[in-house]
Amino acid sequence: MRTEATSLVYDTEHATIDAYNVPVEQSFYYPMFSKVVAEVRARNPSSILEVGCGSGGLADLLTRRRDVRYRGFDFSPVAVRNSSQRYPHAGDFVVADALDPASYDHPHDLIVCTEVLEHITRDLDVVSRWRPGIDCVCSVPNFDYPTHVRHFRHEDEVIARYSPLIDITGIWRIAKHPLVGKTWRQYFRQLRWAREQPTRMLGLLGINSFDWYAGWFVFAGKRRTV
Repeated sequence: MRTEATSLVYDTEHATIDAYNVPVEQSFYYPMFSKVVAEVRARNPSSILEVGCGSGGLADLLTRRRDVRYRGFDFSPVAVRNSSQRYPHAGDFVVADALDPASYDHPHDLIVCTEVLEHITRDLDVVSRWRPGIDCVCSVPNFDYPTHVRHFRHEDEVIARYSPLIDITGIWRIAKHPLVGKTWRQYFRQLRWAREQPTRMLGLLGINSFDWYAGWFVFAGKRRTV
C-alpha cells in the first residue's frame, strides 16, 4: 500500500493539471459524475454534503437543475479556491478534513463522496464519521494512480470493504470514455502507445472499456445504524 499523499500534492495537481479545470462535460470524470447525479436525484435530497469536492465540477452538475442546498469540502486549499471561483452559484466550498467530525456539523441529508476513499489510508474511519441512516452515493476506481492507496477490481471487493458500514443497495460499473478529456491527437497517440498491449487497445476502441481500460464503481445506500 502506498503512503497517503499530502494536501500539498493535491494543491499542485489542481494548480497545474488542465484536466481538473476544464468544463465538467469535458472532464474524464463526466461519465461517472452523470451516474452519481442520477442516483442523487433519485433520492431527492434537500441538502447535500460533498466529501472531497475537488475542482467543483460535480457540485455544478448536482445544483444545475434543481433547488438543493450544497456544501462541499476538501483538504486542498487550491481545489477549494478553484471551486469557489468557477462555481460560485453552486453553494459553499470550504477547507476541511474528512477525518474531522466537525466537518459534518453542517446540516445535510445526503452525502456524496467520489474519488476520495481510494486516496485515504483510513477510509473506513472517514465513513464511520457519517451520520447513521443517512443516504450516501460514492465512487471508487478500478484503476491504479500514483495517489491511490488502493483500487478495486470487482464489485465483491467494494462490498467486502464498505458494506459493514454502508447498507449498499446498488453498485454500478461506469467505464471511462476513451475520448472524454482528450483531443483526437491525444487519443490517436494513446492508440499508438497501446499497440503492444492488446487489452488496452481494445479498451481504447470502446470494447469492454471498463475491464481493459479504466472505470469506476459507483455505489449507493445508507450508512448503517449499527
